[in-house]
Amino acid sequence: MSKSLKAKNLPLFSIIDLNELRRENHLEGTEVTDFFTARDGKVYLLMEQPSETQDKDWLSTPSTYTAVEIQLDWAEQRVLEMTLFPLGLLKFQFHYLRPAGEHFLLLGARCAYRENGPDNNAWIVSRDGTILSRFCLGDGIQNCMVKADGTIITGYFDEGVFGNYGWADSSGTHGYVPPVGECGLIAWTPAGIPLWKNEKYSIYDCYAISLDEEENLWFYYYDEFRLVRTNFKEDFVFEVPIEGSGAFSVAPSGDTFLFQGGYQKHNKFYFLTAHGGHLGQKWEAIPICDGNKVAVEQCSLLSSRMLFLGKNGILYGGIWGGDGL
Repeated sequence: MSKSLKAKNLPLFSIIDLNELRRENHLEGTEVTDFFTARDGKVYLLMEQPSETQDKDWLSTPSTYTAVEIQLDWAEQRVLEMTLFPLGLLKFQFHYLRPAGEHFLLLGARCAYRENGPDNNAWIVSRDGTILSRFCLGDGIQNCMVKADGTIITGYFDEGVFGNYGWADSSGTHGYVPPVGECGLIAWTPAGIPLWKNEKYSIYDCYAISLDEEENLWFYYYDEFRLVRTNFKEDFVFEVPIEGSGAFSVAPSGDTFLFQGGYQKHNKFYFLTAHGGHLGQKWEAIPICDGNKVAVEQCSLLSSRMLFLGKNGILYGGIWGGDGL
C-alpha cells in the first residue's frame, strides 16, 4: 500500500469486556475459541476450558465448551440480552460455533482419516449440549458460514486441499483417500450432504469467505488473490490489490468492501471500491472507539456487520453502509 494512502475512521462500539464476562460467569481460565456475528445479527462466542490432561491424539482431547449468545441493538450500539449455554465436556477439539436453526453447529478445523474411516468433525448439538448428529466436513477448514436456509459453507486451507492426517496418503491399509476439501470450497445441506463444489477456480487456500445482504457467497483465495461473487449459478470475478487478506465484509451496495490488510498487515484494514472487474484501493480504515484507536487482535467480518477483538480483551462491533467513505 502507498504510504500516502488516505485514512478514514471506522467507528466501533464496545460490546463486552471478555475478562468481565469470565469473572461474572465463573469462566476463569477459558479461551475464546471463536466469535461470530450471525445472519440474525446476534453475536456468538465459543468459550473453551481445555482439559488439564492432554490426550495423545490431540484432535479428540476433551474440552468443556460454553456458547455465549449476545443480542444487540446495532443501531443503538447496546447489548439487549446475553445468554450462556453450557455445552459440557465434549471429546473433540472444536474451532467454530455457528447457529443452526434452534441448535448449534460445532465444527473442528482438523479431522483425521483413520483405519475405521474419517473423524466426524461437525456436530449438531442442542442448546443444552445434547449431541443430535455428527458428520464429516473434511480436514483443514479455514472458514465456515451458515446461510439462513441452513446451508453450510466451508472453505479449506492448503492441508485440507492437498491432504494431511491420513487424507491423500497411500501408505495406510485404507489406500488413497482424496481430501474432502480438495476443491477448496463446498456448500453442504444441514445434514452434511454436498450441494455444490468449486469446479472453476484453482483454490490452493481459501483465505476468506463472506455473504452479502442477498446471501450471495463471496470468496477470496490463494494463489491468484481474486475475489469471486457467486449465487452458485453465475459468478463475477474481481482483481484485488491486496495479497493474503484473511477477512473481508461487503457493504449493502455490493460494491464497497472492508478488507483485512494481508501479509504482514493483519492489524490494518482498508476500504476498497469496485470499478468494473477491479477493486481499487481507496482508504485505510482506522478502527476507532470513543475517540481512541483500537489495537485489533482478531476480527470476524460478515456482510455489513463486523466484530473486532481488541488486544485489551474487549469485543467491539461495527456496522457500515459503504456510503460514508
